[in-house]
Amino acid sequence: MITVDTKLIALLGNPLKQSFSARIQNNAFQQHGLDYEYFPIETNSESLESIVRAIRHMNFAGFAVTKPDKVRVMQCLDELDPLAETIGAVNTVVNSNGYLKGYNTDGEGCVRSLKENLDCSMEKAVFVCLGAGGSARAVCSSLAAHGAKEIYVTDLCDQSAKQLVDRINSNIAPVATMIPSEDKVALHRAIAQAQVLMNHTGVGMAPRLDASPIDKEVFRPDLLAFDAIYNPQKSRFLQDAEAKGSEILNGLGMLVYQGAIQFKLWTGYEEPAEIMFKTVNEILAEGKDTL
Repeated sequence: MITVDTKLIALLGNPLKQSFSARIQNNAFQQHGLDYEYFPIETNSESLESIVRAIRHMNFAGFAVTKPDKVRVMQCLDELDPLAETIGAVNTVVNSNGYLKGYNTDGEGCVRSLKENLDCSMEKAVFVCLGAGGSARAVCSSLAAHGAKEIYVTDLCDQSAKQLVDRINSNIAPVATMIPSEDKVALHRAIAQAQVLMNHTGVGMAPRLDASPIDKEVFRPDLLAFDAIYNPQKSRFLQDAEAKGSEILNGLGMLVYQGAIQFKLWTGYEEPAEIMFKTVNEILAEGKDTL
């Protein structure tokens, strides 16, 4: 039951009908005995600024942000965490007596998931990223901040890849290299020396379930294949990698860890990753289509 003492947290974006983030976060709040309530608010281009302005004056601990508002919301905030500013997108906002500070937990969530599956230290790891959109910006920027040895980025839009590489090299560390979309030789050469190949293109989600952004011949047993997609749990990209003996990892860990970091930012309590993994597994067991 929501009372005048309940701390509110909203998820802003559109569409939100099939999001299970509220269930994941609210289960964690309940397990910790916290009087918090997480719920969705669908936005549009005209309403976002007004909604954020209203949140300042209500009993909100903060809010989460998803598509298509992660960039637009930045102009509504008072302060940005340095990494969120470098990434150029915000997915988490903390409200401190009307003062709004934006963070990006997507990249950190992915880094934690990758670290659990890496056979070497971050300082010795070479990454190849397929795609340069929102999730790629967050993850590659966080990898650079964690000391990744090298990061190669390619995208169908060369300008997007160049912007991401330039931002990383200028603001974090000079570890990123752009590979032009047409230069398959350079791409295959980079993959051959990489420890991790990441799919951040979205290729492999419905309606392109049988598609992969890369030829399966690039996979090998000592390569970790990561796909930010978690629905389906095993994309064509991951199926091809597994068939070639590569270790595979989908985006579920990234989803849980970024949400656990959000929880700590909003509440100050330790991150409830174990509780959140349990909730996600319950949702998957129910056969839900979307997390």
